[in-house]
Amino acid sequence: MKESHGFQPDEVRRSDHNSLIHHHVDWGMVRADIVKRTGLSRQETRLAPERHVFLINLKGKARAGEDFVEGRRVAFTPRGPGSVVFVPAHCEWTGWDEGDPTGSYLFVSVDPAFVERSIGPGYIMELQPAIGFRNAPIEASLEKIGAEVKSPDSISVIMVESQVTQLFVQLLRLNGLGAEPAKGGLPPFELNRVIAIIKSRTANPPSLDELAHEVGISRRHFFRAFKQSTGKTPTPMLQNIAFSVRPIYFEHRISPRLKLLSNAVSQVQVTLRSHSSAPSAQVRLNFGAGDVVNGTAQ
Repeated sequence: MKESHGFQPDEVRRSDHNSLIHHHVDWGMVRADIVKRTGLSRQETRLAPERHVFLINLKGKARAGEDFVEGRRVAFTPRGPGSVVFVPAHCEWTGWDEGDPTGSYLFVSVDPAFVERSIGPGYIMELQPAIGFRNAPIEASLEKIGAEVKSPDSISVIMVESQVTQLFVQLLRLNGLGAEPAKGGLPPFELNRVIAIIKSRTANPPSLDELAHEVGISRRHFFRAFKQSTGKTPTPMLQNIAFSVRPIYFEHRISPRLKLLSNAVSQVQVTLRSHSSAPSAQVRLNFGAGDVVNGTAQ
């Protein structure tokens, strides 16, 4: 593996760091870069590629941040190992994120001519940007490409190009191509992204307006399309998320207070019982509403 001079991590994903290791292999139509950094701080992203780009997080987690596609803000979801980003050629992705101080990722760029030759020019327009999603087949193909970067040989290009073809076939299927979607419903990819956003924000469930904005349609259209796709309205799902958080809040915030109160009441009861056998003893407790002497309010 040799050092890369075409793709510059400090330009695409800029951040202060203590160390950086960057390797790449260029197979002509496909190029793959592996970047490892330590001592990371806030990371700023600016990517407007001439090629189609896949990025998979290999190590570390981005816990907070903002993402923009073509200047439009999209919902940020925490990105751990396995999280994938796809940016079509000539589309801009910008933003920032903060998370673990050590991280690595695989950056795969593909010549649009390869997609036209392998899949067909008519499918290019179907490719949509996707920031921070999970999909097992896509992750598996990217991991195989990463393995070829680490141990390249004379036939690596065959393996890599076959995996890239699978990447785009799977991506097109996620966008609903090849399936018969419910009339008026959300494309499968958009539906999966909406559900992922809802599940990732259990502490602060998104509103219907936020979800509608995420897929670029009106609130009314989103409500109808979601129901058409799932058979249910989005409201019950959001309510279930809210209810699932309540037991956690009760367990960690309210329950300990009730236990303290219960212990205090038990101590008072023990004290009163011990003094009830001694009539001459007087017990004075201040409850804020009056004094109690021998159990009688004064």
